Amino acid sequence: MSVAIVGGLDRLRRSYEKKCRDMGHQGKVFSKRIPKLASRMTGVGGIVIFTGTVAHPMVEEATRVARMWGIPIERSHSSGVSALKRCLEGFSRNEVGA
Repeated sequence: MSVAIVGGLDRLRRSYEKKCRDMGHQGKVFSKRIPKLASRMTGVGGIVIFTGTVAHPMVEEATRVARMWGIPIERSHSSGVSALKRCLEGFSRNEVGA
């Protein structure tokens, strides 16, 4: 499953991508505000939002995309790799429970 990571720390970008690969996901990291974020997030299977390190407009846009396409969202105030792991495990639990 492809996962969009919104927020987080630039210096941890490679660690986020590696953790996603290790858990069988493909990660796309959006740590800074970029043009056409919504169009870049279409086709992902889940969205992780690191609420402590993200601009509010990015959260609004990611939430809007998730509602529009029915994409599950996991939120974490912490932006560490272990927080990403918990969020990815949350997606796995939701898939099994569905």
